[in-house]
Amino acid sequence: MEEKIKILYQKVKKIVEGYLIGQERNNIEQMRTIIPQLQEYVLWFIEDNRLNIDDKDYQELKKNLILILKDILMAMEQEDRVLLNDALAFDLIAYFKMNESIVEE
Repeated sequence: MEEKIKILYQKVKKIVEGYLIGQERNNIEQMRTIIPQLQEYVLWFIEDNRLNIDDKDYQELKKNLILILKDILMAMEQEDRVLLNDALAFDLIAYFKMNESIVEE
């Protein structure tokens, strides 16, 4: 699973960089292509406390991840490219970075 997460992280990072740096405005279309991988990551994350943190903190992280997904879906439904970029750049990427063994810059 770690290799899949690395690939997903790189894809999300590319979407964000394309939007911010390259002024590419097709981030919604790009996001649609990685929804299955994102779904697999979310299921992997919420099924077990893989970060080995306090259970209360882990429960909060799970709730927050669901809120991020709702933002992503709402942004896609409303074609809100700014909201989508914010949810990816400032929220989702932080989840990938929680596990340094998976995401190495």
